[in-house]
Amino acid sequence: MNLQELQSQLRQKEKELFSIKKIGQALSNTLQLDDLLNLIMKETTELMDADRSTLYLVDHKKREIWSKIALKAEVKEIRQKFGAGISGYVAASGETVNIPDAYQDFRFDPSTDKRTGYRTRSILCMPVWEPISKKGKRQLMGVIQVLNKKDGVFTAEDEGILQAICSQVAVAISNARLYQRLEKKYREIDLLYEFEQMLSEGHDVLEVFRNFLRRTLEHLQGQFAAVIFPLDGVYHILLGGEEGALEHQVLRHLKAKPLDVLKKKDVVTDEEKQTLLLDYFPMFTRFSLENMKIMPVALEGEKDLPAAIFFQARDNVNIHIDREDEQLLEIVGQKVARTLELHDLRQSLLQKERLSAVGQMMSTIVHDLRSPLNNINGFMELLLEEGSTREEKAEFAEIIKVEIQSISNMTTEILDFTKGKTSILPRKCAAGDILKRFKPQLEQLFRQTNIELQIRAKSQKIIYADVEKITRVLYNIAKNAREAMGNSGSFIFSVFDEENKVVFELTDTGPGIPEEIRDRLFETFVTSGKKSGTGLGLAIVKKIVDDHHGEITIQSEEGKGTTFRIELPVYQKGKEAE
Repeated sequence: MNLQELQSQLRQKEKELFSIKKIGQALSNTLQLDDLLNLIMKETTELMDADRSTLYLVDHKKREIWSKIALKAEVKEIRQKFGAGISGYVAASGETVNIPDAYQDFRFDPSTDKRTGYRTRSILCMPVWEPISKKGKRQLMGVIQVLNKKDGVFTAEDEGILQAICSQVAVAISNARLYQRLEKKYREIDLLYEFEQMLSEGHDVLEVFRNFLRRTLEHLQGQFAAVIFPLDGVYHILLGGEEGALEHQVLRHLKAKPLDVLKKKDVVTDEEKQTLLLDYFPMFTRFSLENMKIMPVALEGEKDLPAAIFFQARDNVNIHIDREDEQLLEIVGQKVARTLELHDLRQSLLQKERLSAVGQMMSTIVHDLRSPLNNINGFMELLLEEGSTREEKAEFAEIIKVEIQSISNMTTEILDFTKGKTSILPRKCAAGDILKRFKPQLEQLFRQTNIELQIRAKSQKIIYADVEKITRVLYNIAKNAREAMGNSGSFIFSVFDEENKVVFELTDTGPGIPEEIRDRLFETFVTSGKKSGTGLGLAIVKKIVDDHHGEITIQSEEGKGTTFRIELPVYQKGKEAE
């Protein structure tokens, strides 16, 4: 070998070393698999002085090789079975193939050339092995195929260079996949955190499940995701696709057979899918059964009703559902179960609250009706007593008539309060009109007690009020004072004028109102501790006073008593409509 040949070989080796260094640097610049495949093909084609290169990755589950990249070719995605074509043969055998003339090799499939107009001449195809063996056996991870050496055919030296490239490619792809898995795990953690937020913040089951489906589709790059679940006595199906549309279907009746399938504890088989989808859920028949997963979701409860997650991956060669994806779908199923459990719990609590509210309302009605009924009973006894004059009997009969009307008004008032209605019928009146209506009730209330009753009336002004409703307010407060004081003490009812208002004050010497509820006493269902009290009476009192554009305040000291002060505005001509 002469000096010129040695120099030529030296330049070739320098070129090879430079190219190998270059491809190593290129592969270290990215951990994104798609970008990595582009770099591998670009640098390999240049290094091998070839026309084009293709890297196939292996899908062992389907026993296929696939490629998203084919430089300078019209075909952008290639899928081949093991054993089909030159690259499929290498994938199946694990051997390196160097073919000087492709059309002279029986393993070559010229159909791609015919479809694209490309002419394949020489081929160098080599397996890419995992850099770390598993249990002493290396696993195939890909195949690199280089076509058409520009200055002839691929040599043994080219095989050595491609082998070095394959080693670097294996390490780079392994790192990229490891990075992808790590990145995926971080996304899963974020997804599960989002799910927990949805559970804690969302009370609408359908809306929560819509968000579940949307985020699951985004995370797993699915074609569609669906959930079937029982809610409030009927079954629902929510189905969302990658295009963003969402279908909602209500199944009034679900037969026993699909229920039995959905009660399974593992993934549904292909045969069971066929039965479920074609016979019972026709909305799914437009999707492929092959890529679909059905994950049964066990729900707690007496009826042991099932739910299920349906998921289908995109129809791409490199996207399929692996065990990690199935585990995520199982977690989504658990979130579905928790959502339904929380819904049932909330409904149960809401029902209990409603029943409690109804009970409190009924208790209040009965409690408030007892006082006028007692008055009616008392005056009936007076009517039957011997010695009563005709005038007294007429007065007692009128009081009984008024109390009966009061009962009717009282029930209407409570119903109006629960509906938020205002139903006062005001007219011009003097404080004396209210006192005339209220005094017999007040005296009857304290008649058979040791409580000292004082009535002080000094008002001369006219107000615009519903006499029946204001009397109801005064009686409610006086009744509460009577119950709070027991059988002793004193009660003072005062009426007097102050500037542009008439003031009603009701003072007792009872135990007073606890400080912790004093500011909330007029709220619904707040009570000061009476055994029969529900806290609704004073809420009605406050509403009636407000409807009269008046003001009610409380002064109370524990152990010394309480004063309720009611201020009503003086009548002004022209203000009736307000």
